[in-house]
Amino acid sequence: MTGADTSLFSVIIATRNRADALKRCLQALDRQEESGKPFEVIVVDDGSTDGTETSAKNNSYKFPLKYIKQEARGPAAARNTGLEKACGDIALFLNDDCLAIPGLLTRHRVTHPGQYECTVLGRIEWAPEYDADPLLKELVDKHYFPYYQIVDREEVSFAYFITGNLSVPLQKVKEAGGFDERFSEAAFEDIELGYRLDKMGLNMKYDPEALAYHLHDLDFNALFDRQQKVAYWLNAFLEKHPEAQKLYPGADSAPGLPVYNRSCLEMILRYASYRGLKSWP
Repeated sequence: MTGADTSLFSVIIATRNRADALKRCLQALDRQEESGKPFEVIVVDDGSTDGTETSAKNNSYKFPLKYIKQEARGPAAARNTGLEKACGDIALFLNDDCLAIPGLLTRHRVTHPGQYECTVLGRIEWAPEYDADPLLKELVDKHYFPYYQIVDREEVSFAYFITGNLSVPLQKVKEAGGFDERFSEAAFEDIELGYRLDKMGLNMKYDPEALAYHLHDLDFNALFDRQQKVAYWLNAFLEKHPEAQKLYPGADSAPGLPVYNRSCLEMILRYASYRGLKSWP
């Protein structure tokens, strides 16, 4: 992009009961380079009960901050509320547990073409302070942050429409109808919108230098639950868009458990027992 770009970016953050992480997220945005400005931040509090409102309002930042509280309706509804209040040309969706590097807004800004006619996917990487089992990190990267699988950074599949760190022309999102609020959990609500934008002809680019660090703590128990949730909402996505079935082969079948190693099966059963024991009050 040539010349100084002064278009307004609207950073939309949906949050629920992550007051501490949100505070750090906003502090990181306060350290953005001048070349990434101007931008506004819209925090949509989706029914928090942990003091998020006090934390968000009792801090001053160098950027305009809009705080909106609503009843818990899910991340899709929260982001739609943010879109309604946004004044920018570009909406940048950022997770409440992500720390933007100082050049994040700059990278998103320069990667967009002059007329803002594409989506820009940024990268999410584990925060250096996050100390987790390497195997667990590998599983999460494979299933939820699979940036390493992107081959062509100029033509990225809708399947990578990950709204933890992604910017998109505001008008295009509105033309697409925003997020489908029937996707009431954080699973496939973003990819479903990405699919509709892709059908409208909106291209997506990937810039790995547009980086944000992930603070979310995760254990295998949570990953197990997350995988079930994603599979559930994948079904909802395919019911709404049956023509996309060919892109997810096998999703409509029930093959059972394709594991024939006795030790693996016993380990899975032991894990099921562990979950049952942990659930006892």
